[in-house]
Amino acid sequence: MTALLRRGSRGEAVRALQQELNRQAGAGLVDDGVFGPVTERAVKAFQRSRGLTPDGLVGPATRGALGTAPKRPAPGQGEANLCAFLDMIAFAEGTDRYGEQDGYDVLVGGELFTDFSDHPNKRVWLPAYGIHSTAAGRYQILHRYWKHYQAQLGLPDFGPASQDLYAVQQIRERRAYDDVLAGRISDAIRKCANIWASFPGAGYGQREVAERELIAFYRRKGGRLEHETGEMTA
Repeated sequence: MTALLRRGSRGEAVRALQQELNRQAGAGLVDDGVFGPVTERAVKAFQRSRGLTPDGLVGPATRGALGTAPKRPAPGQGEANLCAFLDMIAFAEGTDRYGEQDGYDVLVGGELFTDFSDHPNKRVWLPAYGIHSTAAGRYQILHRYWKHYQAQLGLPDFGPASQDLYAVQQIRERRAYDDVLAGRISDAIRKCANIWASFPGAGYGQREVAERELIAFYRRKGGRLEHETGEMTA
């Protein structure tokens, strides 16, 4: 899977995007490899100019329009469902409430970190549960699992794109990926409950978010359920 770029992403892929927007659209961006609000505005302007949905998400269709990926039909609702499901995880884990990077820079408990070169591996004491935890990032990734998946997936850093790929791999391993794409979100939530402690039925003794609340948030983020119809481009 090619990593989705969006606000909060960092790295060489973002730098290449900024350079291409400067070349093709005269965006005047600083090619610093940080997908911030200025880059997001430039992406939306480019998408409008090409007849794409101006959502600021750089997926296959936007890459195709930029000429940075092979031309292929615009993605359907499946990709939008996946993005909405990832947003839903961040909502459930509570990381989207902190900082200005959509939760990618959040340690368990709400403290922020700034170095994305690797997992911060900071042990945080959680008095409510009587444990230490190294959970970090948008999807509250534990350090002991991160190192395995970093090697398996060839992830270069702990930046947003790497965190997204980690989360997608977790969804795949729970055999929930096809459910997410198809909009079978109740099934996907159930299958992933042992990965994210905030999902209903996780059973870790932590705060669990009700399924109806998760699905309502998922739909607000553009996800659709299996019985619903419609296509999106991103």
